[in-house]
Parts: sequence; C-alpha cells; structure tokens
Amino acid sequence: MQGNRHPWQRLLLGLVAVLALYGSVAIPSLYGDFLWFAALGYESVFLTILAYWLGLFVLAAGLSALVLYGSYRIATQNLQRSGARKPPWHYRLGSIAVALLIGLVYASAWDTVLRFTHATSFGVADPISGLDVAFYVYTLPFLNLIVGYLVVVTATGLGLSLALYGRAFVATKSQTDGDATGRPASYDLWGYLSYLRTHAYTHIVSYIGVLLLLLGLLFFFDRYELLFSPRGVVFGMGATDRAVFLPLLGVLTVTALLGGLVVLASRWLPDARAVYVPIALLIGFVLVGHTAGAVYQEFVVEPDELNKEAQYLEHEIEFTNSAYALDRIEEQQFAVSDTLTRGQLDDNPGTIDNVRLWDPRPLLTTYNELQIFRTYYQFTDVDIDRYEVDGQKTQVMVSARELEFEALPSESQTWVNRHLVYTHGFGVAMSPVSSVTADGLPTFYIKDIPPQSSAGITITQPRIYYGETTTDYAIVNTNTRELDYPSGGQNVYTSYRGDGGTLLDSPLRELVFSIKFLDPRIILSDSVTAESRLQFNRDIQTRAPTIAPFLEYDRDPYVVASNGKLYWIYDAYTTTNTYPYSDRVQFKGDQVNYVRNSVKVVIDAHTGETTYYVAEPDDPLIRTYRKAFPGLFRDFEAMPAGLRQHVRYPEDAFRVQAQQYLLYHMQDPRVFYNKEDAWRIPNEVARGAELPMVPYYIIMTFPGADEPEFVMIQPYIPEGRQNMIGWLAARSDPPHYGTLKAFRFSKQRLIFGPMQIESRIDQDADISQQITLWSQAGSSVIRGNLLAIPIGDTIIYVEPLFLESREQGALPELKRVILVHGDRVTMQPSLEQALAVQAGMASPAAPSPEAGLTPAELERARTLYDEAQAALQRGDFATYAQKISALGEVLEASDAQQEGNTTGR
Repeated sequence: MQGNRHPWQRLLLGLVAVLALYGSVAIPSLYGDFLWFAALGYESVFLTILAYWLGLFVLAAGLSALVLYGSYRIATQNLQRSGARKPPWHYRLGSIAVALLIGLVYASAWDTVLRFTHATSFGVADPISGLDVAFYVYTLPFLNLIVGYLVVVTATGLGLSLALYGRAFVATKSQTDGDATGRPASYDLWGYLSYLRTHAYTHIVSYIGVLLLLLGLLFFFDRYELLFSPRGVVFGMGATDRAVFLPLLGVLTVTALLGGLVVLASRWLPDARAVYVPIALLIGFVLVGHTAGAVYQEFVVEPDELNKEAQYLEHEIEFTNSAYALDRIEEQQFAVSDTLTRGQLDDNPGTIDNVRLWDPRPLLTTYNELQIFRTYYQFTDVDIDRYEVDGQKTQVMVSARELEFEALPSESQTWVNRHLVYTHGFGVAMSPVSSVTADGLPTFYIKDIPPQSSAGITITQPRIYYGETTTDYAIVNTNTRELDYPSGGQNVYTSYRGDGGTLLDSPLRELVFSIKFLDPRIILSDSVTAESRLQFNRDIQTRAPTIAPFLEYDRDPYVVASNGKLYWIYDAYTTTNTYPYSDRVQFKGDQVNYVRNSVKVVIDAHTGETTYYVAEPDDPLIRTYRKAFPGLFRDFEAMPAGLRQHVRYPEDAFRVQAQQYLLYHMQDPRVFYNKEDAWRIPNEVARGAELPMVPYYIIMTFPGADEPEFVMIQPYIPEGRQNMIGWLAARSDPPHYGTLKAFRFSKQRLIFGPMQIESRIDQDADISQQITLWSQAGSSVIRGNLLAIPIGDTIIYVEPLFLESREQGALPELKRVILVHGDRVTMQPSLEQALAVQAGMASPAAPSPEAGLTPAELERARTLYDEAQAALQRGDFATYAQKISALGEVLEASDAQQEGNTTGR
C-alpha cells in the first residue's frame, strides 16, 4: 500500500521525480543550444563537443557502475556466506548514483581527450628524454586522466566495500557484546581487520593490489612531471631532481608494481605480510628519498649551485623563451639623445600628431555626460584604435553606446520592454587622442544619434544587438515595434531586418525556449510570430566562449567601424601548463606556461555573426583544434581588408610576454642565476596613487623606419633602481603584425625613469603651486597616464592634467599638458606649446594665479561654469553651450595674456 512504503522507496521515487524534472528542462535546453549553434552555422562544433562529452560520460559512468555494482555483488555474496544479512537495496542505488557523479566529473575532461586524439607535433624535443613537446602537452595529460580515473573508481569501490563490511561487523558486534539496549559495547579496529581477513580477504586485497599497480603507473608518469618541477632555482628538472628524485621515482615505480602483483598473488596464498610490506616499503622509500633530496640539495648542490644547475638553467631559459615567443624578439641598442630639436619634431609628425592626451577614465566620464542622451544608454569602456583620416594614420579613442536597461525607472522594466522594445544600443562616440577643444573637451570624429561623422568614417548600420552589456535575450521582428533611437522629444521605432538569432517559426521552438529560459511568456505572447527571432548569448564575453570554450579570451574586446557597420574584435588564446622547462605565470585565473594569441574573433554587432580567424597558423595547439573542428576556423587572410586594418596586438598577451622578459632577456645562465641584469616594470602616479605602469598603444616611427606604426610599448627599469633601461614594443600594422622589438639603453648613461619624472613634476614649484590653486578653487585635479614616447633618437614624457568640478555630473576638462625631456619640465596649455618650449622655439609662459585669471575674470569664470553645470543637469543643452562658449571667451582672453611670446609649431 501507499502508506507502507519504506523510506528508501520514497527516496527512490523522489530521486526519479527529480531526474525526470531535470530531464524535462535539460533536454529542451540542450536542443535550444543546438538551434543556437545551427543558426550560426556551427552545429558541427556543438555535435563534436557533445559527442566527446557524452562518450566520456557513458564510458566513465558505465565502467564505474560495472565496477561498483560488481563490488556490491561480491560483498553481498561474502556477507551471505558469513551468515550476515543481505545489505539493503539502497546501497545499489548509491553505487549507481556515485557512478553517475564520476561520469559527470570526467565528462568535463573532454578537451583533454580531444587534444590527444588530434595531437599535432611541436617539432621541439625535451632535453632530458628527447620526446617531442607534444607528448607533454597531449599524451601525458591523457594518460594521467585515465590512470587518475581508474584510481578514483578503484578507491571508491574499496570505500563502498569497506562500508558494507563495516555495517555487517557493527551488526555482529551489536548482537554478541551489546548491552541490554542492543547497542554495541565497543568497536575495535583489530576486530574489524580480523573480520575482513575472515570474510573478505580476497575482495579487499584485490582492490589494494590494483591500487598499488595504478600507483606504480602514476610514479612512472611523475618521472616526466619532473620537467615542470618548481624545486630549487630551476623551473623544471634540476640537479637534485635528476640525481635523487628521478631514481627515487624509478624505485617507487618498481616497488609499487611488484608490490601490487604480490598483493594480488596473496589472494591464493593469504598472508597479511603481502599487503603490509609493499605499503611499508613505499612509505619508507618516500621518506628516505625526500630526506636524501633535502640533504643532496643543501650539501651537494647549494655549495656549488651555479655550476651544478648551469645546464638546467640553460634549458629553462631556452624553453621559456620558446613557450612565450620571446625568442622572436628583435633586440637593438637605442642611443638616447639629450636634445629635442625642431628637426626631430618635423621628422616625426605621425608621432607628434598622435600623442595621447586623453586618459580613458576621464574621457569615459565625458562621453557619458555628453553623448548618452537618454538614461537607458551607457558607455562602459573606451578602446584605442587607429583610422585613416585625411590620408593620415590617426589614433583614436572609441566607445560603443550600449543599452543599459536597468537604468530605466522600475515601473518601465516590464517583460515587453526588456525583451521586445529595448533591444539594442546605438552607434559609437569617437575622438582623436590628441585633440582638445577650447573648453578642454574632446573633439568628436563621430557623435550623436544617428551618428554624425566629421572624419569620413561613416556608419550606416549603427545598431548594437550584440555587445559587452547585452546580457538579456531579445525577441526581434515581432508585432511590437522596437525602440530604435530618441529624436528630440520623440522616439523612432523600427523592426529588425537582419538574420541574427534563431527563428521562432514553430510552436515547438517557442515551447523549447520557454522551457530553456523558464519563461512561458515566450510562447504565450501574441507579439511573437513565425517571423520573430530569438537572440540570446548576446554579450560577446559569453558568446565567443560558448562557441569555442577551449580557448582563453582577452580582457578587452574592442569595437570597430568598418564599411558602414560595427564589429567587435575579440582576441583569443591557446594555452597549456605542460610545456617542459617553461616557467609558469598566472593567466586568466590559471597557471600556464605557454601562450599564443592564435585567434581573432570577429562579431557583427548587428547580426551576431561570429567568425574565428587564425592569426598564428604555425601554433601546434591551434592546428590541433583546426583538425578537431574543421568548420570553425578561417585563415587570417579571409578577414575583410577593412577589419584587418584594425587588428591590434592584444594587451593580455603583451603583458605576459613583457613580464617574462624582465628575467628571460638574460640568456647567459650565470647572469640569469645572479639576476645581474634583472628588470622590472616601473610605477607611475595616477589618481593620487602609485601604480604599476600598464602597456599603452602609441603611433610612432621606429628608428630607421619610414612610416609611423601603431604599436604597444612597455618601459623597463632595472631591479632596485628607477632609471629607464629600455622598452619593449609590439607591432600591430601589416606586414609587421606580431613582431616584437626590444630597445636597450646604455648602462653607462642615466635616462630618467617614470617615477623619477613624476618626482620632478612634483618638485616643480610652478606646477605644484598651480595644482594647489586649482584645488582650492573647488576643482579636483586628475593626473592622467604618464607616457614615455620615443621621438627619433630621444624620449619625451607626457602627462595631461584634467580639472573636474567636485559637483555631481561635472565634466573632466583637459587643462594642461606637462612635458618632460631630460632635466627640463614644462607645463603648458597645449602639447604644441609644450613642445615648442622644450625644443627652444618659444619661451615658457609665465605662471600666474588661477591660470592667469584676474580676480574679476576668476569670479566671472566661476559664475559661468556653475550656470553651465546647472543647465547640463536639467538637460538644457542650448544654455549649456551658450555658457561654455562664454566661459571659453574668458579663458581665451586670459591665455592670450599668459602665452606672451610663446609660439606654436
């Protein structure tokens, strides 16, 4: 009867109900994912990954179930022969549940199996065993996966068996020496072991024997793992590893394998010593071996460490340079000149015209104050790129105007608005890095809605359905019109005309996605038609990794305007942590020792079309994935030419290489061991704090080159000092894309480093006084990024100063440019004036209180500024523009007095 069911029966029924409920959601969700992949043309990718996942799950869960259920049957038979009761049936259910759990865990290792089955040679042999690096990257992880799985299953089977026998032993003890209540009087370990020898010896020692055999295999594989050893001064196998731990692992391998065979043989000749002795020997060898290793390291290696480790240090230097592509760096000396002449400025217009004055942080605030127009738009990131403007390569800063639905009033955040009306962002804001208006604001190349361009960069399809903040799903082309953009006091509406998303052309599909998103309104809404499209996974940080989860992705996707459309370029990486003798670093949350920027992902902001272009076809890992997913990747040359012009060397890859180059530029093992020429990344002062100087993009002309290039650079200083020792540059423009160049300064000359420059700025009396006056006048002074910029054969430092009112909604304005060359520091209203002063073409402007304003002018300027801010806050842009214009006239009059005989270039 229903009420007489055993609790375990009710538990089973509950488990079945849960599994049925899970399946009713998981299966439609999986089918929905397939439809999403199919809409992108990547159903083969989905099916390949699913096949590996399911194959591993079925194999791992099935084998585990056989082992565990077989162990249950053997234990049951042994217990019945001993007169004990048969174990409850829920132990069988537990075996199946554990097997399924093991299957789920090991199914997630599908990438390891996929790499192994499509392995590609690296063409590089390790210096110890002579094996191709592919063995360590593909084969060794696969072998460890198999043996590790067998260890888990065997240990689980042993644990389950011991639990069954333990239950029977407890029951026996309760009957024989329990008290009046039937509770056991004692549970002694030796009694339990005696019970096992009597009733389960063959069963238990079989497990122990198999575990010893598997342990022997793990010890054998650990011999190869020594090439990743962090022990001692070498990453990889060092002197102690080779002299002590390599032989030790050999002894442990033989001992474990022979011990396992002896234990298995004791099934027929029962003798407890056959079990205890091998285990005791292994423990003894491990203790003795590690003691010997410590003694050998301290008394043999360390007294003569350099000579003992020299050959291994050579291996580490060579393989680390290879793994991070540091061996491709072109090195040259850079003789720094003490002079800055007009001729140098005239010979480098590409560099001078593109000196970055705008810092991304204040510029983002400015964009959000001047260019969002409605609360439901937001700029979240400022990217740096270059475009052809009037025939010249021009560095710009650009940001996408994306939808910020959560900024709407709560009463407007309805389902219809969230998913059917507010579906996309609109356009970008773009400004050159070096241009400033008279009001200290950026000069826009692209602005407003619809986009207005003053630089010939037209955008005919500005809608952003796929971006960095589009986290909600959207249903487009419905009976409910989408908000397109605001126009004055009205809104313009539209219907989607692209092919992005999955067609909801059947009730089945509507039902599938209603279940997937647990949202019945998808199928119930009368607005959804057979022509409607469901767009999900719209944020690119989810979209690209969902398609290709085996790649790592850069922190900074960037938006590009090309051929009238908007695209996102997203850099992707192949990595491993098993490259022999290569030092490991933290990368994207993992420890890795091989990184390649092998893939450029391009995502159409309107349609969501996602294309993977192979930027480094010689990378063995990407060649492996191309074999596994032949329909996923395209050649880099297939990327449209307009987009190839905007490909840039990614920051995450460059950070890793720049970090490793601090030490691994030292090729001599003796110099490397002593860290005689170690470098470090300098600090700078930003936002009132001392922070590490991050790499930055500039346009510059390399020494000996004819044309300016878009490059990323990282300055270096020596360890323990502050003077600049050199810099590393990554080139982004064809035909030199991906080339790294390192410029080293003379060690016999002092070239000021960033913090020395910051100190000189802080110690300049005129600058310090001016900053103090601005701060007292109710403004916050923001020091922008300090940039070291090579010009010809010399180095200049540029740091912009921004003023921002302390009132809410204030606009940061670029008011001064500090330029330092050698031991000369100047602060001027513009870069042109600062360069003219440094090059001796003009006299520095005489400092005057409050930026040259007389008391009357100062009062007038403050009044105009306050009135402009008030107008901006209430949305009165006409009054704002009028007040800012009047303020500009006051400041221009003051600047004319202040500049005196200062002339521009």
